[in-house]
Amino acid sequence: MAKNKKNRPVTMTKYEITNVRMRRFMAAVIDWYLTSMIVALPITFYLRGDSYLKSEMFDLTKYSFPIGLSLGIFGIVIGIVYYVLVPSFVWKGQTLGKRICKVKVTDIYGQDVSFKTIAIRELLGATIVEGGIVITAAYFRKLLPLFGLANLVEPLTYIAYAMTILSIGYAYFQPLSTCFHDKIAKTIVVKNK
Repeated sequence: MAKNKKNRPVTMTKYEITNVRMRRFMAAVIDWYLTSMIVALPITFYLRGDSYLKSEMFDLTKYSFPIGLSLGIFGIVIGIVYYVLVPSFVWKGQTLGKRICKVKVTDIYGQDVSFKTIAIRELLGATIVEGGIVITAAYFRKLLPLFGLANLVEPLTYIAYAMTILSIGYAYFQPLSTCFHDKIAKTIVVKNK
């Protein structure tokens, strides 16, 4: 990342942007995998009984309402802790995936992000506007059938994946490779030295 003054937006060379894109992609894969595994723990160790783990075990309607609701809320809480609280208070601008891949979220001036900025980026941008690959959005959609809104799950899933793909495509043509959630929160992802 280029040396930066508080009032000048960050700039990066094409090489730096390509490097950050690859690191960011790997960080997203790590984060998605970790959060998916954490959220699966109650089903894997407590609710599957003696049978092998099957995909239908992750359908919250297969359980009583209180258990299904608890599993859904657990998934959303894990997403909030992992994507909002950890990068806000534990590793400034980083999830574990970003930390491993040596990238971080900053504001457009290269400064550390606040809790409010991370919350806007992750909850409004990544969860509501995009919603394709974050666990928080996935478990929000999984809760809908418990409240008689099963007919919304499929269209919302398609919209979420379409928005995520559009956001990734949009980022490809942006000077700093910013996705929709970055634009909403005025953040960028940079290499962390």
